[in-house]
Amino acid sequence: MLRSIFNIFVVISCFFMLTTLHAEAAGFKDVSKDHFAYKAVLWAQKYEIINGYSDGTFKPNEVITEQQFAKLLTNYFELDVAEDELKKQTAQENWSDVFYDSLASYGVPLNGYLHNGVRSQPVKRGVVAQAIAHLADGKHNLNGSIEFLLEHAISTGQNPKYENSDLQKFFGTKNNMTRAQVVTLLYRMDSMDFYYISDDAETIHENANNLSLNERAVQAKKQLDSSLQQGPSSNNIWQGNYSYIYQWGKGAYERNARYVTISNATSKDFYVKLSAYDGKYEGTTEGYAVITSAKKAIMQESVKGNRCIIEFEHLNNAIKVTEIDCGAERTNGTNFSGTLRKQ
Repeated sequence: MLRSIFNIFVVISCFFMLTTLHAEAAGFKDVSKDHFAYKAVLWAQKYEIINGYSDGTFKPNEVITEQQFAKLLTNYFELDVAEDELKKQTAQENWSDVFYDSLASYGVPLNGYLHNGVRSQPVKRGVVAQAIAHLADGKHNLNGSIEFLLEHAISTGQNPKYENSDLQKFFGTKNNMTRAQVVTLLYRMDSMDFYYISDDAETIHENANNLSLNERAVQAKKQLDSSLQQGPSSNNIWQGNYSYIYQWGKGAYERNARYVTISNATSKDFYVKLSAYDGKYEGTTEGYAVITSAKKAIMQESVKGNRCIIEFEHLNNAIKVTEIDCGAERTNGTNFSGTLRKQ
């Protein structure tokens, strides 16, 4: 009889121990039941949208970086893994690479595609709004993205005094967000069935125009409002759009032209896209040019890995471009040396 009572006691004790362990495993030790995001965090953990830190914490009140947001967004929408990889300015591998590759394939507006340093910066509320609205409802400018979140009660404003006078100030576009705040946005979206991917994002992902992943990333960043675009410390003397056109006849093909766009310039390199037109022959190449002196730079290969040597020299409101060997990514044409004026 005593043995039976003892066995019953052991079973009951084990039951309570398992129940306690399960309760602890179902959350994070720094997210208490009275935290505003408690249910949202439990939900996000259950569906493996978040996984917290190795010490069992989630750090809900910590400012969220763009790369952390990129991971949450990719997990929430269950985006496909990209078939290609971004060719970054910072060559070092980063844990967020797979998420940015995927987001670039859908054209999601973000800043950090090409630079690890930018990824580690806090993400602004306006960027979060544009990224979420793009995936959930299609392409929007900043105001349209904010209106989407407000109309569906996914997010609220932060500065009531601007509610009827300045939408962006009301929303707090340039303010940082915490990890808990972003998880709460996704939780609210899920409760209203906003987990389908928009037609705009799907079209970019299908990539009928056969754009490289880097091209889609650059276009995605340009979709961000200019007030939200962020990059590494820039070398602005290089950045801009440049062109050269020589028309020797009236026909559509009787011309030579070069169009160059330089972006994401740092003290070490910049990203360049060059479109060439030589009569009936044309083509486009893009890649990184390494800055070799105060006014000179050289590109050795394209982002596709093809040999493509182009020298650049910075002039007053112009650049001199010298193509030494860059025919791999265009139809038969001639190399070029000439001055392109800044537009």
